[in-house]
Amino acid sequence: MLKQQANNKEKVALYSRLSRDDGLDKESNSIANQREMLKRYAKENKFYVYDEYIDDGFSGTTFNRPALNRMFEDIEAGKVNVVLVKDMSRLGRNNALFMYYVEEVFPDLDVRFIAINDMVDTAQDDNEIMPFKSVLNEYYARDISKKIRSSIRTTALTGGFTGAFAPYGYLVDPENKKKLIVDPETAPIVKRIFELSQQGTSTHQIARILCKDGILVPRAYRAKKKGILEQSKGFTFPTDWVGKNVKMILENQVYLGHMVSHKSQTKSFKNKKIVPVPKEDWIVVENTHEAIIDKETFEIVQKFISVKKQPNKTGKPNIFVGLVKCPDCGRNLAYSNPNGNEPRFRCRTYARNTELCTTHAISYKALYEIVQNDIKNHVNSMEELGDHFIKEMRELSETSGSQKIHQFNQELVSLEKRIDEIDSIFTKLIEQNALGKITDERFSKMSMNYETEQAEVVQSYRELKSKIKSEEEKVQGTDRFLETISKYKDVTELNRSMLCELIDSIYVYQAEGIGKERTQKVEINYRFLAVSH
Repeated sequence: MLKQQANNKEKVALYSRLSRDDGLDKESNSIANQREMLKRYAKENKFYVYDEYIDDGFSGTTFNRPALNRMFEDIEAGKVNVVLVKDMSRLGRNNALFMYYVEEVFPDLDVRFIAINDMVDTAQDDNEIMPFKSVLNEYYARDISKKIRSSIRTTALTGGFTGAFAPYGYLVDPENKKKLIVDPETAPIVKRIFELSQQGTSTHQIARILCKDGILVPRAYRAKKKGILEQSKGFTFPTDWVGKNVKMILENQVYLGHMVSHKSQTKSFKNKKIVPVPKEDWIVVENTHEAIIDKETFEIVQKFISVKKQPNKTGKPNIFVGLVKCPDCGRNLAYSNPNGNEPRFRCRTYARNTELCTTHAISYKALYEIVQNDIKNHVNSMEELGDHFIKEMRELSETSGSQKIHQFNQELVSLEKRIDEIDSIFTKLIEQNALGKITDERFSKMSMNYETEQAEVVQSYRELKSKIKSEEEKVQGTDRFLETISKYKDVTELNRSMLCELIDSIYVYQAEGIGKERTQKVEINYRFLAVSH
């Protein structure tokens, strides 16, 4: 609109706003309807319209909006002295900020505020209803926010896609916006990233490879598909991959064909800052779309990226990192070379407090030889005994697996019993509190204790269910183990890739005896076998 000079002292700003927090009122509150009403009112009252300010798609709970900020700048510059809106909610649905601007900022700057439908005009004295309507506007925004969150959560729980854009490697199905389909352009790049990681390439090395090959980073790729890459100022280096980009892809279960939602959320309906959601609260629905990566590859890669790759204090690489554990406290063994001696492993718990555990110490060289010999023995036995060895391995795996599953199921029954007991205790506590037999303070304290215990028991229950599933898969995994280990029959030395593909964990027990009588048990848990060696 042209900003022509006028003699009329009323220099009016026509402000319009629309966003999803307007819920079902979007049609009546459309920008076109607002503009029409504002211009008609200004014309009828012979106001000079200085300019129009439109924020389309911006929530009323925040006052940081482009057009609104521009209007405030013009007000402070003396270019505008009347703000005209369709109703109060157009200026904002944040009660505290709305009242601050209308009752403090505008009067200080001699600015008149008019909300047509609410019959509010600060040039008049009968605006007592304004504070109450402002509170209702905020309540409305809060209610709409709850409904939107609830709708998004329902979609997520049923496996529907709820993101703003599809994960790299996928596209939103044009026929169903809640479903993902494979992107033929980027899916091969995702596969390549996983293959490089499986080969032992670090995330930073993978990033450098992608940079060198001129592969667009995900954000730049999306901009290219929209046709805005060339004119966008945000992509000075559109192929500048970093390790963090790569790691996010490698950790994302979406490539297994699972929908992962609720990974982040806004702080509140007023505060739109995005904050991460704890991993245990993510919503994961399996097998909702076509997978790009198989489960085995994904699991191996997680072992690579879960630990740091840079040189440690010994100055030598540790190919066992993340695999060697203490059977007593469950922590990973620390890798070090005290006093410049031969590198060794020892219990982290013991290193911090000698009273909480024992050393479980073993030299790097000794562990290397034990693992290498065990793998060689499997390969040799497979070649020499053939079908007999395979049959023996299957029987051993089934026996050991069944024993573990039986043990886990017994523990599961105990946990289920305790969960029921705590539920019963809660019921009795509520009754006793209602009858006045225990005070509110006592009730609150006891409830908190039992809630904490129940949360721990439920977590243990979930972990046990996961272990049972893992053992059941291992019982059926002998053939996979033999197929995998056969790939390394000609390998003369161990490497990180081999260990991650073959081994789930290595437990080093406390040594017994001294000198030549010294013995030490090392338990190697292979990924596809229920039995340890």
